[in-house]
Amino acid sequence: MPTINLPKHKVRDKTYNKSVLQVFYQDRRWKRLRHLKFKNNPLCEICLQKTPPVVRQTEEVHHIIPIDINHPDENLIYDYDNLQSLCNWCHVLIHSGIRGDNPVEVQITERREVR
Repeated sequence: MPTINLPKHKVRDKTYNKSVLQVFYQDRRWKRLRHLKFKNNPLCEICLQKTPPVVRQTEEVHHIIPIDINHPDENLIYDYDNLQSLCNWCHVLIHSGIRGDNPVEVQITERREVR
């Protein structure tokens, strides 16, 4: 029987990543920005774009272009236009890689082309 050699996954230092992110998420500036996004967009932006629109309350604020732990860009981290209000379900789908026809994927591509 033939052997299939699959590429090995990179092992990330979760302790380092977690500590860097904890500092960021405890920052007063981030908390204010997150609160503002919740206030301005109380409904999940992806669910509202579905046909027919689904109304779900925002539970997470998501960075469209993810934070790069090795080279954090403060302008991008605190960029209001790089944030998206999401329900927990859509947030989990984005982070698990099950995007399908998710408009977030299109936004990431468009923003990277502009920069």
